[in-house]
Amino acid sequence: MRFIKSHLFILFLVVFTELIGFGLIIPVLPQIASEYNLNHFMLGILMAAFSFAQFFSAPLLGHWSDKIGRKPLLVFSKIGTVFAYILLAYANSFWLFLMARLLDGFTGGNIAVARAYIADVTSVDDRAKGMAVIGISFGLGFIFGPALGGIFYSLPNGQFIASLFASGLSFLAVLLTIFLLKEPSTKRLSTSQFSLISSLFSIKKFVLLALCFMYFIYMISFSGFETTFSIFTQYILDLSIRSNSLLFMYAGLVGLLVQLFLSKHASNNFVFFICMGFGCLALGFLGMATVSSLVMLIVVLSIFAIGISFVNTFMPALLSSYTTDETRGLVMGVYESIGSVSRIIGPLLAYSIAVSYIRFEYMVYGVLMALLIPLSYYFFVYRRD
Repeated sequence: MRFIKSHLFILFLVVFTELIGFGLIIPVLPQIASEYNLNHFMLGILMAAFSFAQFFSAPLLGHWSDKIGRKPLLVFSKIGTVFAYILLAYANSFWLFLMARLLDGFTGGNIAVARAYIADVTSVDDRAKGMAVIGISFGLGFIFGPALGGIFYSLPNGQFIASLFASGLSFLAVLLTIFLLKEPSTKRLSTSQFSLISSLFSIKKFVLLALCFMYFIYMISFSGFETTFSIFTQYILDLSIRSNSLLFMYAGLVGLLVQLFLSKHASNNFVFFICMGFGCLALGFLGMATVSSLVMLIVVLSIFAIGISFVNTFMPALLSSYTTDETRGLVMGVYESIGSVSRIIGPLLAYSIAVSYIRFEYMVYGVLMALLIPLSYYFFVYRRD
């Protein structure tokens, strides 16, 4: 147990440094676009480039981790992130920005590999507690990342300083992985078994396909909310950019507290907590559609953050329980790939809805989340393989 806890802590540091860097850069991309006279279409391409590249690379990197091990792929993906942020530090044109985002996306399979690693070294009973480590990393990353980004970008040469700082954090994660993380002792694919296409078609379990479908719907809703939240709060409550940043940090703090609780007390009743998560998200989205004051927004955002924490912890835990040592990395890669394509489609749909009636967007998301509750029972209890 001491082995598992120590290696989960190292994985926490690896993912945390990734999310700190992500939180440093992404919130200030609009400012970068303004400085270099990039139009909204170009900014949209930059925002989608990472997810577009990761859509293709995540299953491949996850599958390679099934063959040669989790640790080499974690090192490879983090080295790619190091060079991507160095390129971003010196970028002064749209094409250099685009190259940096694509490079980071193509090598950005570390979250999928980290989840596969956790599944390798935990039992089914402790799986959710292990997955909560990733959630804690996300919560802390999105609390400190935007805050540090705001500090760095208020300085001269803020883009250069923030990008190099993110690169340095990623390099630290490379060193931690190389020197402190041990390869889990699980069965790996032989060379003759290593075929991405055949392995994809070997995933026949109905629950795996159902989980991926539900994750697709969830991520479209979440990414759409993430994209239009600042527009919504400005339109409804006339909040400033600073106020929105504080709200995001507050949501991250609530999520962090929930993840800390789950890391100690989570059970293996995955379906129950997934349904609880979708229920909180449904209440959060429908409540968001009726928000009329800042106090009400904070209450609704708290419920929303709890729902995200449950779903992000227990869905990958349930997914991993249906995988084998030989296919776990591939399945986690496909899972992340679905999230990537959702983060491309979601913002496009969100903008098209928000232009007509911004409250209606959250009503649609709330209904979708409510529908996922009975679907969860049907897919994972009634029609369970």
